[in-house]
Amino acid sequence: MIPKTDRGAAAIGFVTKNCGRLLFGLALLTGQQCLAEWEPHQVEQLNGQAARIKSPAKIQIVSRDWKLGAVHYPYLVYLPEKDRLLLLVNWDEKPHNKAGISISHDGGRAWTKPALVVDTWAVGLTSLVAGELVLVSQKGVSGPSDKYHFSRDYGATWTESVAAPGYQGDKPFYEDSQFLVDRDPRTGNVARLWATGKAPGKACLWRHSDDGGRSWSPLTHIPHWGRTGEIVLHRAANGHLIAACRTNLPRFVDGKSDIWSGLGVSRSVDNGKSWSNVADSQSILYAWGRHLTSLVTLPNGQIVMTYVVRQGYQDAADGLPQFGIEAVISRDHGVTWDLDHRYLLAVWKGPDGLRASAQRTGTVLLPDGSLVTAFGAWYRNIVAVRWRVHDQPLRPDTTIADAPWDSDTRNRFSPKISRYARTDPE
Repeated sequence: MIPKTDRGAAAIGFVTKNCGRLLFGLALLTGQQCLAEWEPHQVEQLNGQAARIKSPAKIQIVSRDWKLGAVHYPYLVYLPEKDRLLLLVNWDEKPHNKAGISISHDGGRAWTKPALVVDTWAVGLTSLVAGELVLVSQKGVSGPSDKYHFSRDYGATWTESVAAPGYQGDKPFYEDSQFLVDRDPRTGNVARLWATGKAPGKACLWRHSDDGGRSWSPLTHIPHWGRTGEIVLHRAANGHLIAACRTNLPRFVDGKSDIWSGLGVSRSVDNGKSWSNVADSQSILYAWGRHLTSLVTLPNGQIVMTYVVRQGYQDAADGLPQFGIEAVISRDHGVTWDLDHRYLLAVWKGPDGLRASAQRTGTVLLPDGSLVTAFGAWYRNIVAVRWRVHDQPLRPDTTIADAPWDSDTRNRFSPKISRYARTDPE
């Protein structure tokens, strides 16, 4: 669930000139009111010891003109039947937080102001079958889950809901991630939904629904996932299950802010009957500072995983902390991840290590092969990047992947981005 440190309020904005050209970064909101639309951007990919591969991309502050105050925690889905993007967001509005849906009909260039769905926090927007979606309302910013809300008209209205079952009857259940949807290959109907979460004193729980989320199996504890409730499930092209886990390894998080949480991957080759141990050294991608993932499988079977970078970047030359959004690829159905050739989707800097960092990523694949990644930044606005995985030759290098999982080589990094964030005085 959303940690307390993820609920501050600061400001984010792209430095603009005459409400037009974007200066390639995130910065404090300067007050300009411009129509949100794509601006030129550049994504950089590490290439071992060789020069980075730089690719043209697009970027924007989606929430720039919504006038909703601080907007948080995006969940992104693509609806191919309508060629439509839907974005679930939360915003601060006394006396309650609110949640609503923003829609883009043009691949993310323009977005509607969010239409209110619930007068509280909401998470987990998921597309089920054509026209039908589900999201989870919560009793507060930190949960627990209250109701599952359903739309049958591509997100236009949300008139049906059922109570979210608790843990062992009446104990609260806290959810954060989107559902994993298994579909019948013949009919396309939902065969099973998988959900993850946590309860008081018990993390790493999961359950399934065989009726589209109306009723659920008892919750099962998966000790192999570690000590967190933020587990993102994904089905690889070979049928194996992947659980991207926000790890809370004691020696890295005890007594510290949860922005120090790390990232590991657990796998199941038998449809969830057994899982690999995320605490094994081969399963941990980063010991600390990276989490809040989203996973997409490309047509060639490769998996793209995006995540936030809250710790681990070296300070900028002016001494300010740096933060970012990265993407890493697995070419073997989640067994290994190419850390030495990861993509830097967005990098910025800010004066406060808690308020300036990112929250959540949501990534979807569009029909033209491009990816849209949405994320929260500065605890204030929702940002989106439209980018591509390219097929240029890469220099063989496994220096980072071969380094010990808790080493500086693996976890500390200087982004040295050519077009990156700057901050303006308030």
